[in-house]
Amino acid sequence: MHIRQYREEDRERLHEITSSSFRDASIHGKLEGMYGKLRGTTWAERKCVEIDADIEAEPEGVLVAENEDGEVLGYITTITDELSGIGRIPNLAVAPETQGQGIGTSLINAAIDRFEDAGMDLIKIETLATNEPGQGLYPRFGFEEIVRQIHYIMKTEDAKRL
Repeated sequence: MHIRQYREEDRERLHEITSSSFRDASIHGKLEGMYGKLRGTTWAERKCVEIDADIEAEPEGVLVAENEDGEVLGYITTITDELSGIGRIPNLAVAPETQGQGIGTSLINAAIDRFEDAGMDLIKIETLATNEPGQGLYPRFGFEEIVRQIHYIMKTEDAKRL
């Protein structure tokens, strides 16, 4: 397995990995579990739009892990912010059939290298409380929890005016 930069022909595979691995670690997946499809779109379709946005924002910051046969096994998206010096990891996903083999670890290591090379001062990654693997993995790299964010949701028709 080795890590390389994203190529446009990887996009469909990144969507496949996203659709098969992100449901429980995605706000979109939680919303679909509560409300079903939103305006005819699945959680995976909406999450893939976010992956596409990461690709468009900084294509050189998307790294993929592939096996010796060239099959993409996972990916990480990274965004650098020169103004703040913060490197962000918006998305990390590994194909379910290859999870637990150190692919996510290798991808995070590659992201750290990228951020060091780019002169970033801080590295930020976010996860939901439901992402137990991430909550176990990220602190091992030295990430520290600094704040929790709560997402509230309601149907518009149920909104109360105060």
